Order: sequence, then structure tokens, then C-alpha cells
Amino acid sequence: MDWSRIKTIFILTFLVLDLFLAIQYYQKRSSDQFDTMAESSIEDQLKENDITYVTLPKNSLKESYISGNSKDFSKKNFADRKGQNIQIYKDVLQSQLKKPVPIAETNKILFLENFVKEYVWNGGNYHYCQIDPTSKTIYFCQTYKDRVIYNIESSVVEIKYNDNNEIYGYRQRYLENLKEMIDKKNVQEALPAIKAIENLFVKDELKPSDRITKVDFGYYTVIPLSNGVKFIAPAWHIVVNEKQDYFVNAIEGQIIKIDKEQWSE
Repeated sequence: MDWSRIKTIFILTFLVLDLFLAIQYYQKRSSDQFDTMAESSIEDQLKENDITYVTLPKNSLKESYISGNSKDFSKKNFADRKGQNIQIYKDVLQSQLKKPVPIAETNKILFLENFVKEYVWNGGNYHYCQIDPTSKTIYFCQTYKDRVIYNIESSVVEIKYNDNNEIYGYRQRYLENLKEMIDKKNVQEALPAIKAIENLFVKDELKPSDRITKVDFGYYTVIPLSNGVKFIAPAWHIVVNEKQDYFVNAIEGQIIKIDKEQWSE
């Protein structure tokens, strides 16, 4: 056996392996430096345009699309809900309270959360979203894994109150059978928050002196699939100047702009 030849082969093999690892390290380092430069670039551009924003989440997220379907309320008996007259329109539950409930003047959000848990079916699966004083409507959005599904057409509780600040009824929609659409091993890296803001800036949705007043992570329904199934994307919810809502697909980057009027439909 030619030990000298075998030794030479091992040495050459390790040299090739070292060279491969060195190239991989250089490519990763260059990529990380490019990402850092890109982030610095958008931050500088925002600063130059006097566009400010709240503290952004820094942790990286692994996410996937989820799916669900609208609940058919007609398949369950809701007639005995506490102090309520219930009407069912398949995927909509309409409630009229037998006695209006005054809204507390202090700790209003906590009061409303307790009201939803007590009066609304599966009320613990909803989270406060906003109040529209024009239509006298309070919106509670459904959640999935403690994250809000920002879609009023298929997964919301709309609480109605009168001029005396009393709740007199609500309307409920609910998504059931929520699940991830791909295997957990194949979940994708979500766009960082600064990248979602950059997408708004590039699309000219941000103007000089704008203030980004809220950034949080949730879901938004993209399109309905067959048989009533909803296709739901992980999304960054970005609020500009406390009045304009945007949703940026956290995987593909598309922008959805929501006008306040849509909350009243």
C-alpha cells in the first residue's frame, strides 16, 4: 500500500475542504454586510425625509400562511345566550341585548374585553382592535396563536353602542379550522419590520414628516379559496399618523392599504 500517496490525497482533500469553507464564510459575511448596508440606507432615507417611527421589533420570525373557513352558526343552537335575542344568517350571528349594558368610563378596554368574554361565543379568541365613534362601533378581531387576524369581513365582533354610551347589540363572524398551510420544517423567514417600512417608502406611501405610530405583527386574509376556505397571510400592520392602516405581506412584501371607511362597511 502506497502510504505516501494516500497521505497526499488526504492533504489535498483537506485543502479543498478548507477552501470551500472559506468561500462559504466570505459569501455569508458579504451577504450580512449587504443587509446591514441596506437597512442603514433606508434608515438614512427616512431620516432625510423626517419620517419617524416607533421602536421596531428586532427578533427574526419564521412564519407560514394559514387557512380557515367561515363558521356556519346555523349548525349550533345559540338561542340560550345570556340576556340576548339571537338571529343567525349562516356565517353571521346577530345579537340584540335584552337590556343595554353601560360602558365603563374608566378602564374601558378591560371592560370591553370582559364584555366580549361574557356575552360573545368564543369571546376569548378575540382582541380589541379599535373604536369608530362615527358609526358607534367597537371592533374586536379574532386571533390565531395570540396574533390578531386583521380582517373585518370574516373574523370580527362588531359591538354597537348608542348615544347614551350603552351597548345594545353586536354582530359576530368567526374563522374555524385555522391551521398552517405548510409543514413546520418549511416555514419561511418573515420580512423584518424595517423592510416592510421600506416597501411603503419605495411605493411612495410615506410622505415627508410622516410618523409611523404603530407596528405589530399579525395576519390578513388575502383571497378566498374554494369551498369558503380563506387564505391568510402573515403580515406587518403599520399605522401612519394614527389614522392610515397598511398591511404588508410578511413573506412576499405586497402592500394592502385600508381606508377607515372600510371598517364601517
